[in-house]
Amino acid sequence: MADGDEARIARCHVAELGCFFTAHDRWLFGHACVRASGDRELAADLVQDTFEAAARAWAVLRQHDSERQRAWLLGTLANKNISEYRRQEAFRRRQPDILVRYQGAAADTAAAALNAIALYRAWEIIEGMPPRRKQIALMRWRDHWKAAEIAAELGVAEGTVHAHLHAARGRLVAGLERYYPFGQDNSGNGAAS
Repeated sequence: MADGDEARIARCHVAELGCFFTAHDRWLFGHACVRASGDRELAADLVQDTFEAAARAWAVLRQHDSERQRAWLLGTLANKNISEYRRQEAFRRRQPDILVRYQGAAADTAAAALNAIALYRAWEIIEGMPPRRKQIALMRWRDHWKAAEIAAELGVAEGTVHAHLHAARGRLVAGLERYYPFGQDNSGNGAAS
């Protein structure tokens, strides 16, 4: 039995259980092999689970004659086998979903190449901006500063920071038009924030 089960077997029953196991283990293993279609490992697991159940029920099972004990063993073995079959079938049914969930996505080299080109082009566009606009763009998009933080650091109004970011974003959208996933914004302002 598992350590967490902690069902104690009375000392006086230990020897009886040993004799019970010795008397029935080969016979039960033969039946388990038939039920498990020759899978000896599964048969051994079924026999072990059946004898664990017998140990738990020994206080009652020990009072039965050998024929009734064997009937109990066969019934329990059948139930354990059916439970194992159901567990395996449930796993088989869920396996495609599990594979889809945990399997990595296929590499999209064309998209990765296009993204790398677009990123390189974006850095070229930022490098070509006037120094203050470039500095503000890098502080915002590379360093992840907030507009208020940039304004305080540079000693300019927050509106000035927003104006520079808007102009920088417009240059990026225009320069990356073929890579820009949302296309041009028809509202007249060039790009979303």
